[in-house]
Amino acid sequence: MLGRTSPVLSYFCVYNPSLAQNEENTKDQILYYTAKTVVPADVKMKQVGLAQALVNFSSAFSPSQPAQNVHAQKHRLIFLQPEPGFWMHMCVELGILRKQVKDSKGKEKLVTEYLDAQLNDHALEAVLRIGYEQFRLLNGTMASILTNAARRSTLMHRIEEFFSEWIWKWDFDRLDTIVFSGVFNGVPVQPLQRQNYLRIQDLDKLIQTKTRFISHMMAWDNQGGLVYRSPGLDMQDVVALRKWICQGQQQRDKENQQQQQQQLVSSKSLTTHNAANTLKSFTRSLSHYFSSSVPTSPEDRPSTPENDSPSSDASGTVEDVVRVHLKSRSGQEPQSEEELEEYFLLVYKSDLLWCFLLPAFAEGAEEWLADPASMVQLENALVEGDIDDLTTIIVENKESTQEKSMALGKHYRCFYYDNATLNIKSTLMDQRKDTFTVNNDMLLQLLDIKNDFEAIPNTSEVYTRSTTNYWIAGRRVYNRLAVRQQQIQASNTDDHQEPPTEDEEEEDHYDEGVMSDYVEMYLVAAKKDTSLADVEETMRKMAASVVDTMRIE
Repeated sequence: MLGRTSPVLSYFCVYNPSLAQNEENTKDQILYYTAKTVVPADVKMKQVGLAQALVNFSSAFSPSQPAQNVHAQKHRLIFLQPEPGFWMHMCVELGILRKQVKDSKGKEKLVTEYLDAQLNDHALEAVLRIGYEQFRLLNGTMASILTNAARRSTLMHRIEEFFSEWIWKWDFDRLDTIVFSGVFNGVPVQPLQRQNYLRIQDLDKLIQTKTRFISHMMAWDNQGGLVYRSPGLDMQDVVALRKWICQGQQQRDKENQQQQQQQLVSSKSLTTHNAANTLKSFTRSLSHYFSSSVPTSPEDRPSTPENDSPSSDASGTVEDVVRVHLKSRSGQEPQSEEELEEYFLLVYKSDLLWCFLLPAFAEGAEEWLADPASMVQLENALVEGDIDDLTTIIVENKESTQEKSMALGKHYRCFYYDNATLNIKSTLMDQRKDTFTVNNDMLLQLLDIKNDFEAIPNTSEVYTRSTTNYWIAGRRVYNRLAVRQQQIQASNTDDHQEPPTEDEEEEDHYDEGVMSDYVEMYLVAAKKDTSLADVEETMRKMAASVVDTMRIE
């Protein structure tokens, strides 16, 4: 059949070679396997054996960094070791283009072309990283579950429960989904005026004092932008929580809209219904998650039920709780650096989404959650903190500062990513009618530029132009101020230390620690007559504007 087919997942598996003690029970190393067709057991073992052989072969040449991907004629193999001994592996069938061409004698023949260039290694690896990130958030580490041989079945069940639907929801043609949720794994941060931030911080302290059990708090706007997080909450945990919360909120809004439509059809009039759904019912699929898409407005939300308590005036609903596993510490119990801490996640929805974390091990925490009076206590604390007025001010502040620095004209799209703070800002996927659409080819070129930054660390700028006459430019800016601050602190601790020379400063600038403190900026210019000088000038404006919102000297 002529035409183009999309890339598709062939199979996915999770395995641990150490679980196979001898050749007779080699199948025990496979913790989970799924494929698009029924696969015999011996074929599964051959596929896992090939994966191990490729990883072991590459480890002989690069022990610290074994193979992460292998390109074959018809497939792309991806490997990830999220924990020591545990491997995630997937095989993706390449897209195919079939067309009729004429040979040297003028006869038509069918030509099949495998579209290897349509898949990006960084993007595919990101799919596995996100999968493990979300699995660990909801279940903890695989090693912590597999504490003994008897727990192997428990681990297998949890892996199957999470990945059986999740892994098949990814559309490998939707590169935008993978890029913004995986490759650039960050959070859009909503800028706040200082006085508003301090008010939320005071509310955070008030809630911790009043409830005794809550140790961390987050606030999100209705587009998934981070408004506030407790200072002790690790940003990597915030990234993982945001994906799950946003996907759950999208699912909940979709269900509410369907309920409203059904009621409109049956009653021919608007009715008010209960909007409180349990977070436990949220889908754990993340395939269609997009970094800034939670299309909810106050007008679209169903009205919330009235609270029976006369002392609870906050206009919102309290959702059910789930358990999550985070790196962040509550300070209530000392733990090792690698060990995750288990929390109860409690979500309260008003015009903003307020999330509260309670240490699950804290004595009395579970009883407090089970007591209906505790929700009244929480709402009273929110009322005392004047949450309605604070929410109104935050929404107005957001509208007044709505991405002013991102307005570069209808012929330009831009993207910021701060690797140190995980802050992201983007106009790449704007749906405005007066501008152009960013397609997969543009995103592939953008990822190629990122690969150049990774492969050549000293590279600061890359400009490319496609055959269809659009420009894509990238710039990486390092935070040199952090280097000098580290040097000053080091010299203060050692009075006899000589000040660094210019060569030493330049060498320190590319130390591993400093190399991770950078901002990347990408610009897409689609106007055909745009010159390199125009692109450079626009990139300069981007760099100047980002100074106000990102941590760059």
